Amino acid sequence: MGSGSVSRASGGEATGTGGRGSALPLCVDLDRSLVATDTLWESVLRLLRRNPLWLLVLPLWLLGGRASFKQRVARRVAVEPAGLPYRREVLDLIDRARGEGRPVLLVTAADRDVAERVAGHLELFDGVIASDGTENVKGSAKRDVLVARFGRGGFEYVGDAPADIAVLAEAARGWLCAPPASTAARAARLETPVEVLVPSPSRIVALIRALRPHQWAKNALLFLPVVLADEGVRLINVLHAAAGFAAFSLCASAGYVLNDLVDVDADRAHRSKRSRPFASGDLPIAFGPPLFAGLVLGAFALSGVLLTPLFAAMLAVYFVTSLSYSFYLKSKVMVDVLILAMLYTHRVLSGGVATGIPISAWLLAFSMFFFLSLAFAKRYVELLDFAGVGDETVKSRGYQKSDLDMVGGMGTASGYLAVLIFSLYINSPKVATGYSHPSLLWVACPVLLYWISRIWIRARRRKLHDDPVRFALFDPVSWIAVGLVALIVLLARVLPPGRIEELIR
Repeated sequence: MGSGSVSRASGGEATGTGGRGSALPLCVDLDRSLVATDTLWESVLRLLRRNPLWLLVLPLWLLGGRASFKQRVARRVAVEPAGLPYRREVLDLIDRARGEGRPVLLVTAADRDVAERVAGHLELFDGVIASDGTENVKGSAKRDVLVARFGRGGFEYVGDAPADIAVLAEAARGWLCAPPASTAARAARLETPVEVLVPSPSRIVALIRALRPHQWAKNALLFLPVVLADEGVRLINVLHAAAGFAAFSLCASAGYVLNDLVDVDADRAHRSKRSRPFASGDLPIAFGPPLFAGLVLGAFALSGVLLTPLFAAMLAVYFVTSLSYSFYLKSKVMVDVLILAMLYTHRVLSGGVATGIPISAWLLAFSMFFFLSLAFAKRYVELLDFAGVGDETVKSRGYQKSDLDMVGGMGTASGYLAVLIFSLYINSPKVATGYSHPSLLWVACPVLLYWISRIWIRARRRKLHDDPVRFALFDPVSWIAVGLVALIVLLARVLPPGRIEELIR
């Protein structure tokens, strides 16, 4: 190992010592260093969002070289510097260098137009060195430019990637931002003292967060036909429902990945969504497209191998409808909540298709009204957040603030109608033949009424998460309510006839 070392900065003054003291210029890389993202991928994403047909042109541009490719992309789409996720640690390092009267340069392989936009926004740099459409200023090319200008050991450098090792080797001092472990190990063997200024986030954790596995709980509805089947719970039906659950979960995660890629700018402006993996830079945007494709292919491969073509068709309907909701239908008044309720009910139907268990009209009617109530609750909470703020019409939703009471009323009524349907179901011929104690099901009605009423009271008190289903997943009272209803249904089905009368006597 050389005399240099890789250490973690503590947030105060950096601990290494440069070869020429404080007069050295500080050269800062842009992508994944100054900002926690890659501006080229950001630009490509915006270009494809504007018109997906650019995908056919991009490979042809690459034939002209990376520098030319970057310039062509930059000329057609502009990255908004104000929305980029800047690293606070690097900005602090720049402030210290400026306070010492040292020049600070933005030295990047990004196109000059992008670099100058960022430099102009921050107003922290004394100069910009960037790719110009002919030369790609990366790795050894960047090293040669800096050595020619400042000499060996005549500058300090902030980078992040394996390509920056060549630059760090000629610097007096260096810093790495969220480097791969192999890059940090290579830097440790340099003569240059190098510090890890920003620790690397866990890509595995970021990947799991991007998939949003907690949302998979909604797909447990595919097991509902198995639980309510007249023939009882059979292992083969459980296995088929589990395969359907896995396919729906992969498909749902693909939708979340695509939605996060498209909404990355809006997420960065949101108080809580800015921490999402792509928006924060914890997961590179370059990972997004292959991750999306892999999830979609995995979902349909799973359904094609283990289940029927009809189930694959149901999965395709769910995928197209959920994407249509995310990118268009969620802004349409009433259509949005109906689509949300339909997607929940569609899961129940898909569970029936996966297992071959017929779905009764009673279950479909109950599901539609029950989930319509939850969809209204989701929209009600969002409208409540906008009450008293901004325009009369809520942006990107189509509702007006004056609709708040109407949405609350329709949502509450839908929930109570679901319980009414359940009570009518109790007196149906199907229950009389399928349950040994149908009257016991009446005990479930107060539990359902309590839970629905509690959801709406919490919503009006601003104590409900913007997704009622997610709230229920972490709410102990909701788990108790589900357990009570399940127990009541089980006892009504399996208790021997006359057993309740014997217990009462």
